Amino acid sequence: MFKLAIFDLDQTLVDTLPRFHKIFNMALKNFGCNEVSWNDFIKRYKDDTLNYYVCVDHRTFWDWFLSHYNDIKCDGDKLIPGAKETLKELKKMEMKIAIITGRMVSPNSVMKELDEFSLSSFVDLVYTRLNNYCDGRRRTELIIEAMKYFNVDKNETFFVGDYWPDMQSGREAGILTIGVLTGHENPEKLMENGADFVIESVEELVPTLKERGFIH
Repeated sequence: MFKLAIFDLDQTLVDTLPRFHKIFNMALKNFGCNEVSWNDFIKRYKDDTLNYYVCVDHRTFWDWFLSHYNDIKCDGDKLIPGAKETLKELKKMEMKIAIITGRMVSPNSVMKELDEFSLSSFVDLVYTRLNNYCDGRRRTELIIEAMKYFNVDKNETFFVGDYWPDMQSGREAGILTIGVLTGHENPEKLMENGADFVIESVEELVPTLKERGFIH
């Protein structure tokens, strides 16, 4: 019986790619790099090669980027279809819901944004990289912290994310790990890095868990 559902945020529950593009250009401009068009950005994003445009130390660049992710909002930001309904259904099953994000912002600011998307009432805990996030990519430490917070075991927890380091995080934490394709990641890459299975989006999560016998 699952007691805790952990979700990545961006491109898993909320589509913030337009904001990602704008803040990526803000970061490029801040460090004196050339800004990029949407078409060039999205191609490199899908290939996971955005560092091609970064003209400074990559870690320094991405730390700046992640710390400014909440600086602006975009009209293009929107819920992934089915996100609200999925969280609502999981809460009806009396699961706790945690969100773990790589944004270097306060959990309160993330919760405020979740409120704007009408998701906050379903979320019990938010962790960001400001809580504990050693290498800036994998989220293993935060997954383990969330399990400790709710006093649940590995077999009572699952994790949903869109990026291959998310899959590594779930595998390292020893929990059921589910990849979604709403972040434009290659499904084979998600599986290679630890996904137990891959679905199109969170809209398919509950039906797939039922179909595979994980929930009833």
